Amino acid sequence: MENITIKQIVETIGTLSVLSAFFVAIYKVYKNNIINKFQTIEKRIGELESATKTQDKDIQDSKEERLVIVNGLLACLKGLHNDLKCNGPVTQGIKDIENYLIKKGHE
Repeated sequence: MENITIKQIVETIGTLSVLSAFFVAIYKVYKNNIINKFQTIEKRIGELESATKTQDKDIQDSKEERLVIVNGLLACLKGLHNDLKCNGPVTQGIKDIENYLIKKGHE
């Protein structure tokens, strides 16, 4: 059996220190890259969720505005039909709008 010298112990500790430092450096770089990617993804998801909420609100507002406009148009056509006795396209327009509203109401 050979005797282990202090020089061998120091060399072994030095080699292990260099190897461990190398692997720690690689781990830190890898960890930072992964963390940055996840932070970027989380930020993007937050932005997309915010944009989706805004779009949903805009869509709902648009639906309400169109309903008000259609009801106003129907009121105008009924006024033309009843007060000025307009027929033809006015009567057909009233029927079309009422049928559309009935159909949409049952969906």
